[in-house]
Amino acid sequence: MSSNKPTEKDYYLPILDTLRFFGGTASLDEIRLTVRPFLRAESKYLEEPAGPKTKETRYDKDLNWAGKRLGDAGLIRKLRTHWELTDEGRRNFFTAKTLSLLCELS
Repeated sequence: MSSNKPTEKDYYLPILDTLRFFGGTASLDEIRLTVRPFLRAESKYLEEPAGPKTKETRYDKDLNWAGKRLGDAGLIRKLRTHWELTDEGRRNFFTAKTLSLLCELS
């Protein structure tokens, strides 16, 4: 992982670990605050707008895409106000490489 801009794959394990820490379900704010330090990214990346006409940060956009990939792989369920582990996500502990392959195949 680059120290200034993490890849989408760098989010997978921290998201799953965050959900496990909070008992399987966490609000979006809890996820944002807990995942952020694991990325070790520069504040410029974390606070940079994702585009010229949006208030969403690059960090939030990338976090949402990583969550989508984990959802497509059947590991989490993204609801409007929170995310939660699925039964599959609760049962399995993955390495970064395995998660990356699972999310690419979904």
